[in-house]
Amino acid sequence: MKLSVARTAFVTLGLCLATSAPAFAGGSVAGGLYTETGNGASATGPGIMLGTTSAMPLLPATIGLTGFLPLARGGGYAATVDGTFSFVNNAIGIGYGIGQFGAGHSGGTATAFLDHKIGPLTSLELRAYRTMGAYGAAAGFVGLKFSL
Repeated sequence: MKLSVARTAFVTLGLCLATSAPAFAGGSVAGGLYTETGNGASATGPGIMLGTTSAMPLLPATIGLTGFLPLARGGGYAATVDGTFSFVNNAIGIGYGIGQFGAGHSGGTATAFLDHKIGPLTSLELRAYRTMGAYGAAAGFVGLKFSL
């Protein structure tokens, strides 16, 4: 009887620690092409994205921060908190944060994205941004992402 209680306590403790332990955090860098339109202007050019993710225990999901910086004339930026759900060499996600594309300022920035794994630690990312508010703009990004 004592052995059974000890095993149950040990397994319960192990499960509690596994679900509450800090998850592995990883980073990524992506480079590619972006295009934007809004506020009577449009621009196309290179862009760079930096991100960090942290896995959610027992789920095929991550939460992370992503910063996006267009390098072409017209510029702008976006910084979002993203939630990602992964499945068989793909990941889809949404996020929300702050950002600005074109000449107008916005009240917030929403993003949706799809990642497709093409090699070890390498994926192709397709991402759309939409800034909210009276001077909203839309931007798209396609790039090669390397996970660290």
